[in-house]
Amino acid sequence: MAKRIDLKRPSLHLDYFRDNKERICQVLTWHHPSDRRLCIVKYDLGDSYWISRETGKRYKRILKSYSLEGQDDNLQFVKEIEPSYLYHSVMYGVDFLAVPFERIKHYYYPEIRLQEIIQENTKLDKLERKVKVLAELLHEHLKIPFENMGITGSILWKGQTEKSDIDFMIYGNSFAQDFNEQFPIIYDKYPEIKPMSSDKSKRYAESIGRKAGLPISISTKYVAKKKWLSVYGNTDLSLIFSPTPEEIPFNYGEQEFTPIKSIDVECVISNSDLGYAYPSIYEIKDCNILSENSSTFNLPIVRILSFEGALTGFFKNGDSVIVRGLLEKVNDRKNNVKYYQIILGTKECGGNEFILFKEDYQKLLS
Repeated sequence: MAKRIDLKRPSLHLDYFRDNKERICQVLTWHHPSDRRLCIVKYDLGDSYWISRETGKRYKRILKSYSLEGQDDNLQFVKEIEPSYLYHSVMYGVDFLAVPFERIKHYYYPEIRLQEIIQENTKLDKLERKVKVLAELLHEHLKIPFENMGITGSILWKGQTEKSDIDFMIYGNSFAQDFNEQFPIIYDKYPEIKPMSSDKSKRYAESIGRKAGLPISISTKYVAKKKWLSVYGNTDLSLIFSPTPEEIPFNYGEQEFTPIKSIDVECVISNSDLGYAYPSIYEIKDCNILSENSSTFNLPIVRILSFEGALTGFFKNGDSVIVRGLLEKVNDRKNNVKYYQIILGTKECGGNEFILFKEDYQKLLS
């Protein structure tokens, strides 16, 4: 049996690793079974554009898109070539790809890769130089410590091309909370970084509309609220947020979810600390079920759990919102309590799920 890899810290969303057949895998979420890692198998060996500067091997991308359809296609493809990677999650009641520890050959940490780039002075390529400048800007003007940043995507495993995006990680709930308001400082300090173009903003709004079942007039408003959507010269810039290991709210397997039905709920956000993470969590209070036969419900609904990042990151403590998603019963084994949540990003509700401010929900009904 292969030697189990020793991790430097708990696995976090958008870490990467290379399996023992040299495939490049992207970690999903901040909680995992103890003996494997939930993931997407993103690249396989093949004659295409991506070449690892670390190993010299050439890769083809096998993940078609990050949509539910794309991830399901990835699952169906990989289970044919690596059946042992198919994993049924009792916690979620669905199938994932999850690579056993003994199949992980090398693990990539975004924060370590960024430190390599920051400390290097002479051998950086054009994209790496941009990453270094961005890190220095965020450190100087937004006061984010270098150790709370990382670089993910193809730059992480040294497979970037000239057309690669910059996928930049921010670790820590406190930094994610006010990042959205502060980021426009960078536009003034460094004009090469600009807000996303109107054409790209429109396409993003259309994408949100398809995922949520919303008209473009409403989804456009929410795109505008993510003030950090930007480009760096001719390079698309993505900012991704993750809790630190110390901020992970629960471990895999401590809770079990049972789906019930799709509902609309009016509620108030009581805690948005994890509102930018993947999955996102909003704790909620003062819930009022708006769906039909609501008089039959008297349930302790305490949180929103979202696997659809495009629908989160907009809300703060005290906001009154309407959420449409899949109602689930939560069995919290660690604390020996049962309660309810609304989950977003499921096949059951795909194309008809959202979190909206009350005034926008009213517009949707009018």
